[in-house]
Amino acid sequence: MRLEGIENGDIVEIDRLGRRFHALVSGNAPGGLAIQPLDRRVTYRSCRAREVVAHWSKRGRPRATNDPLEPQVLQLEFDLTRRGE
Repeated sequence: MRLEGIENGDIVEIDRLGRRFHALVSGNAPGGLAIQPLDRRVTYRSCRAREVVAHWSKRGRPRATNDPLEPQVLQLEFDLTRRGE
């Protein structure tokens, strides 16, 4: 997997010597990523690109607002025409 889109705070799934675990990315390391495993029993602190199996980006919560939500114009349109006639 390419490491270009992986940033600090993201979660990755690592497969190292057949052992799979999830880890929090803490930065870049020579030849890979510096990680903090979510399971305390795992002692690995870095991984290579070929060991990364999956990646989940850290996303912020949607902004909270007190303004009422207004529907968009296209949300109110219904297509009542029958197809295939």
